[in-house]
Amino acid sequence: LPLENLIYLNQEMEESINNMDGVSGVSPELRFKANLNNGIDEIEVIGLGISIEQYNEVFATQNHVVEGSMFAPGESKAVIGVSLAELMDLKVNDYITLLVRTKEDTFNTIDLEIAGLLYAPNPMINNGIVFVPLGIARQALNVENGISMMVVKIKKEKEINPTIDNINQIFQEKNMNINAYSWKESAKTVMAIRAAEDAETVVMLIIILSIGMIGIINNVILSALERTREIGMMKALGMREWEIVSVFMVEATGLGIFGGLAGCLLGFAGVWWITEIGYDLSYIGGDMSEWGVPILDKVYGVWNFSSFVFIFFFGIVVALFSSIAPAYWAAHKEPVKAIYHR
Repeated sequence: LPLENLIYLNQEMEESINNMDGVSGVSPELRFKANLNNGIDEIEVIGLGISIEQYNEVFATQNHVVEGSMFAPGESKAVIGVSLAELMDLKVNDYITLLVRTKEDTFNTIDLEIAGLLYAPNPMINNGIVFVPLGIARQALNVENGISMMVVKIKKEKEINPTIDNINQIFQEKNMNINAYSWKESAKTVMAIRAAEDAETVVMLIIILSIGMIGIINNVILSALERTREIGMMKALGMREWEIVSVFMVEATGLGIFGGLAGCLLGFAGVWWITEIGYDLSYIGGDMSEWGVPILDKVYGVWNFSSFVFIFFFGIVVALFSSIAPAYWAAHKEPVKAIYHR
């Protein structure tokens, strides 16, 4: 968070970006290191200078305020996370002091009143970020209109790349050596975790489907073996082999259909529960951020209807084809041997 590498955008450039097609909001941010002092203890935190009105257009942080509120424009107040407040024994309306180092490498202080406490899904916000008004942060750090970054909110995902190109074009026209980039480029670790989760899901799906496939095949084979005498009687009465095989195929297909429907209904109930109600992490320790996992409160799932369709038809296809071999084996036997089969 060095103050030597700040971005300096004038009001005209900021308005040009905000008025672009597909842009729903922009939020300038100034990040800086600070030491938070409550009058007794001191802890290192990250200060985040924001323009509250613009910030609320881009982020939904205000929805996670559990006590007090976000500060209003013009107020000399701060907002901190619940975990940080508990650690430093702070509450709403208490005063804090931020010790900061200015651009000239001198020390300065920011005295603020706590306006609200946050409990956000991001543990970093709860544990070590102090939100302060952008103007106050700039004045204390002596950086004029400098910012660390500007967050741009896009209306639709498909408009991300065209918007990035348009913003970079503005920077090039102004001979500014800065670039806009997607959040995915700055969150490669998150994307890697997501890819690993997808791979894990595929492996689990293969294991589950393999178990189901073995169960279906076993059921059809046992059914064919138990009905060998019945098959012998069918052949003795004049039924052809392909007709006998088709009987087992129809039976197995019906088994696959009913089994698939039952599985989809149970799966639907389970997915509905995890998406609507969620799994409360308090059962296994609550705040998982203490263990290095950036998850709080509850874990929620997502709907994947393509998996329901795939599993349903997979069960039918497996049941259908797994019935052919045992049915053909039994139907191929001579009627007398089949009737007296033990």
